[in-house]
Amino acid sequence: MATNDPASPPPVRREATARALIAGCGIGALLAAGNVYTGLKTGFIDSCSIPAALIGFMLFSGARSLSRHRYGVLENNITQTTASSAAIMGFALGAAGPIPALGLGGRTLPAWAMVAWGLAASALGIGAAVILRRKLIVADNLPFPTGNATGEVIETIQAARATALRRGWLLAGTAFAAAVITWFREGAPKIIPQSTAFPGAVAGISFAALTLAIGWSPLLAAVGGMIGPRGGASLLLGGVLSYGVIAPRLLSAGIVREAEFGAMAAWLVWPALGLLLAGSFVPLLLDAGAVRRAFRDLGALARGGSARAAATDPGERPVGSRVLAAVFLTGIVGLVIVGRAAFGIGPGIMMITVVIALLLTNVSARATGETDVAPVGAVGMLTQIVFAGAGTMTTLMTGGASLGASTQACQMLYSFRAGQRFGASPRAQVGAQILGAVLGAAVVVPTYLLLVKTYGIGTEVLPAASARSWKALAEAVVGNAASLPAHAPLAGLVGLGVGVALVLCARTRIGRYVPSPAAMGMAMAMPGSNSVTIFVGAMALLVARRIRPDISDSTVLTIAAGGMAGESLMAVVIAALTALGAL
Repeated sequence: MATNDPASPPPVRREATARALIAGCGIGALLAAGNVYTGLKTGFIDSCSIPAALIGFMLFSGARSLSRHRYGVLENNITQTTASSAAIMGFALGAAGPIPALGLGGRTLPAWAMVAWGLAASALGIGAAVILRRKLIVADNLPFPTGNATGEVIETIQAARATALRRGWLLAGTAFAAAVITWFREGAPKIIPQSTAFPGAVAGISFAALTLAIGWSPLLAAVGGMIGPRGGASLLLGGVLSYGVIAPRLLSAGIVREAEFGAMAAWLVWPALGLLLAGSFVPLLLDAGAVRRAFRDLGALARGGSARAAATDPGERPVGSRVLAAVFLTGIVGLVIVGRAAFGIGPGIMMITVVIALLLTNVSARATGETDVAPVGAVGMLTQIVFAGAGTMTTLMTGGASLGASTQACQMLYSFRAGQRFGASPRAQVGAQILGAVLGAAVVVPTYLLLVKTYGIGTEVLPAASARSWKALAEAVVGNAASLPAHAPLAGLVGLGVGVALVLCARTRIGRYVPSPAAMGMAMAMPGSNSVTIFVGAMALLVARRIRPDISDSTVLTIAAGGMAGESLMAVVIAALTALGAL
């Protein structure tokens, strides 16, 4: 029998809601500020997409009375997308690489220029990610493991709420403990030392002067737990070789005149640069198939492959062509205008930079999707090399543009992969990514300026290891030999040769025992105490897993994220109190 009752309305799709976006902004602001400190201290940052999803869930798990609607997976995905985009803006904006590299040379950029430059590069990367999404995620179904894991966690915590709450409290407890330790190390009263030096000396130089010590840093120990035993052992090897073997010889020979971290690191950064270049580029060259596939992607997109992939695209509300064009135009025009007005880089060079950045972002995106390792540092350094001889400012900032675009593109693709598991809207995610980038840039720049004013740049507290390598490469490609330390080019070549040999050995049957050249290079540009502490953190994880084999990767990640967030955020708070005269 016919009925006059109207059809039931379709269920409301709750995704980019105000609460999801506000939560993402709140979490992202904290992560963005903390990652500035982390990047300057270690050269390493994490998007914290999984902790962001966990915190978002905790915020609303007990707030059912405030809304008739349950905080679901789509909203949680928007929260983590916004927060992660903000969190990685320290890298995208260059606050761990090119900007402090200029600072080490005595140059400070205007705050407005740093914000605008980072946002323009990010817009370029987000636009590239939108184009690459259908090819890399929908058509080729690349795993993007971190993104896939984030989506899995979002689904899991909604189904196992009690387990998720326990993980959330573990994260909060670890962060609180790390914050307390940092306060009593940097704040008042200072009852915890920065580090405790090992007794003894090499060639009459004390281990304390050589920075060979164990640091009392929860953040560094957490990094060790995150990178694992091989990475931790590689850093220890690099640190011991640098400050236990090479530095004493340099001091005895008079090549380095002072047993002080800055003076030693100014020479050690050259073999470090060789190791970093080998660790970054040689794996890409050896995996020529991934590079070929990346450039084939460009041909497929040009022939309309993206449109064909759209037929199998489960995502709702795809990003429109007008929105995509606006994002690209914002990035290109922004880079050209800021490059000319703030950095003295001509429009022609900037347009070439845009093309290079898009090509390398494509290569970086495919490598990330296949391996879960985003070679964004290599992308930036390769762009530096392209503009050899153009001046220090040009080489650093063009490299920073490629770095920023690649960083945002890879993070956007991670979020796309997470959202695809439950049919998230690409358009909503792009909006959240843009919001996070704007927020992150607004937080990163004042935080960077505050930290540098309080702790200095290139100091033992903030060694800026990544920035030292950017500065060294800029000096090398500019060709100002008079400014280089004695024997620096030879040291760089030796580091490069050792790095290539290590990469080749890592592809053999004994590869699991071969140290990482990139990790060794980073160790050479940071105090020896940092390497020791990271190693201790990695070994603590190894011992814990021997005692408790059931410890999951998610538990390790939760503890590590808490340690990193607790120290980094407390360090920012202490810097602010110092600037206000309260400490």
